[in-house]
Amino acid sequence: MRTHIRQPTQIPVEVTAPDIPVIRSPHLKNISFGGLCLRADRPLKAGTSVNIRLPSLDPDFETRGRISWCRQERGGIELGVEFLDPDSGTPLHMVEQVCDIERYRKQVLQQEGRHITSEEAARELHRQQVTH
Repeated sequence: MRTHIRQPTQIPVEVTAPDIPVIRSPHLKNISFGGLCLRADRPLKAGTSVNIRLPSLDPDFETRGRISWCRQERGGIELGVEFLDPDSGTPLHMVEQVCDIERYRKQVLQQEGRHITSEEAARELHRQQVTH
């Protein structure tokens, strides 16, 4: 049973681990206060420590995590990553920003009929915050 509600998103993500090339993943699948899920170009063993970076957020957020599961899904590999220090506040801020971005993306679609990606929504929100 899940402890945290998951927020679907397509925010770009970078995952790195010592002695392992960068995990190629165009975006997250979802994020929660406890961790995140992403599609990857190759499997990683459960228990592997990783560094997570969300470059679309402002500022770029980085935190540490651990692979909690890896499974073959239709269309590729999915990795579940547990945040190692959920009490640090970083995951909370990450999730809050992702929720703001997804809310803005939906608002733009409803009010303007414009389809934008999560990454475009992040850039637009950032520009709005800088000009106000």
